[in-house]
Amino acid sequence: MPNVIIRLLNDLFSLVFPQQCLGCGRELFSTHKIICFACELDLPMTYFHLQQGRKLKDKMGLDPKINEVFSLYFFNENGRIESLLYELKYKGNKRVGHFFGEKLAGIIAEKKVHFDGIIGVPLHPKRKRKRGFNQMDLIGKSLSRSSGIPYCEDVLVRWKNTPALSKTKRDRTQIVGNAFGINAAKKLAAGHYLLIDDIYTTGATLNACSSVLLADSKFQLSIATIACRN
Repeated sequence: MPNVIIRLLNDLFSLVFPQQCLGCGRELFSTHKIICFACELDLPMTYFHLQQGRKLKDKMGLDPKINEVFSLYFFNENGRIESLLYELKYKGNKRVGHFFGEKLAGIIAEKKVHFDGIIGVPLHPKRKRKRGFNQMDLIGKSLSRSSGIPYCEDVLVRWKNTPALSKTKRDRTQIVGNAFGINAAKKLAAGHYLLIDDIYTTGATLNACSSVLLADSKFQLSIATIACRN
């Protein structure tokens, strides 16, 4: 009965304050959606997961010990994925994080790969305080709810408050060198973990994080990102 009441209240709320599609601006008739069906079909999926991650793995120049590598969408300047990520990171629209987490869960179910946990790329504490949240925690927790895989929060820590890599022309590998470490307060059991980030550009951040995790031989690691720059 309480769930029925909640659904009725949500339907009433959507009538009084209709949601708009974040893609085209048309009215949505569900409080649980962020984009309409047409816009969702138009999102630029990579389908890298159907290629067993080979294409992206080769492009990223990752540690050969990395198992699976995949990315949901292509990132195009002024495209819908850029708009959705902007809504999440800078407008605080947490529903976008839930959407991306559910989509990742669908890909994982399709790949039939077992993971013992999910690890999000961390923000520096100063940036997290300013933004109020880490977008990867939102995506990771949504992925966890949809897949049943535990989300391992705060396993990685970011020691250095590095500049936004998308806005610098400096060597990104040098910028993120020694920027990450493992939180000594978190005890992570041996197993296969999925490291997640929002955008793959050069792979510098993901390489830095994966090298920290793979320094311990008890971990196996795969990588997934929401978007990959063309």
